Amino acid sequence: MEDHKPTSFTFEIDNFLEKEAVISSPTFSSGGCQWYANVYPKGNGIEDHLALFLYVANYGSLQLGWKRRAKFSFVLLKQSGKEFYKSIELCQVFCTQVPGWGVAKALTIKKLNLF
Repeated sequence: MEDHKPTSFTFEIDNFLEKEAVISSPTFSSGGCQWYANVYPKGNGIEDHLALFLYVANYGSLQLGWKRRAKFSFVLLKQSGKEFYKSIELCQVFCTQVPGWGVAKALTIKKLNLF
């Protein structure tokens, strides 16, 4: 697995507090791989927390035995553009068995509603 230059990807969610179901970002490219982020406004197994996950988008079409190592973090911004939340930096290996990694307990829903 080779090193690639850092990539930043931003997407905007309108009327976030009204969302109930998972929100998927558009696909983006980094390190020769296609990725997308999932935002779970009402949690992903932990209902009282916002969850944020990064996934390999095209993993079904990759060669058998593929692996991708990625360092990533999630940042939430207020409408003003000011940082509201930043996750720890994660370094994970993505593969067919585990095509997604993330933060299951990013923020409590209560704290998010103050946002």
